[in-house]
Amino acid sequence: MAEFVKVATVAEIPAGRCKGVELDGKPIAVINVDGAYYATDDTCTHRGALLSEGDLEGKEIICPLHGAVFDATNGEVLEPPATDPLTCYAVRVSGGEIFVQT
Repeated sequence: MAEFVKVATVAEIPAGRCKGVELDGKPIAVINVDGAYYATDDTCTHRGALLSEGDLEGKEIICPLHGAVFDATNGEVLEPPATDPLTCYAVRVSGGEIFVQT
């Protein structure tokens, strides 16, 4: 059964920032878009680079390897070379802590 697991605190991920975490052995990017938190796969679907090491511009997360662009709020591919979307995970914030659903 899926459960929510603490992955960070809000102080660790200010607005416009992203943090890579591991959840059940899988790399996950936790992203703060204007105070709202989102979680996606941290691995680019094109060549596997860690998205948390790329840039975040508004809600767009940019792969540091080949520049693929994804919508951090829904995982959609916005610009190639990636063609497959990112998997997204439910996020809850409570008491200054961020939880992601496994």
